Amino acid sequence: MKENEIGNESMSGSAGAVSCLKKQDALVKLFEECASIEMRYEKIIEMGRALPAYPKEFESQENLVEGCQSVMHLHSWIQEGKIHFLARSEALISAGLAALLIFVYSDEPPEALLTCPPRFLAQLNIPASLSPSRSNGLASLHRKMQSDALKFLSLIH
Repeated sequence: MKENEIGNESMSGSAGAVSCLKKQDALVKLFEECASIEMRYEKIIEMGRALPAYPKEFESQENLVEGCQSVMHLHSWIQEGKIHFLARSEALISAGLAALLIFVYSDEPPEALLTCPPRFLAQLNIPASLSPSRSNGLASLHRKMQSDALKFLSLIH
């Protein structure tokens, strides 16, 4: 899934939390059509398959997401005051979970990762439908995104 399929309504500055919430609402709406857990998993996997290619040079220890069941790398950068992410995972479901978080937080001010929790995950009942190790990996991925956001904020201020 590409951002323009849902409607990217990013805003800068303190409005980033508003944009983040709108993106989360768009994801909830997208998943409303999924009548079963299996359909939800298929949609998540489809999103993972649609992630952009992950350059080999970003497969570093620094970009490794600790605590994931499968090997996952997350690369982040700041451009024009907004944080951006690329991710790669060996497991399709993990790649899809990364795609969900990337959709919500990419092209947002770094503060959005600290002020706008991923409430859509609970709304979609995603953590409850994951194995404990996948759920732990999802939490680890979000923590790494937050850590990267804090790193960029410390460089900016």
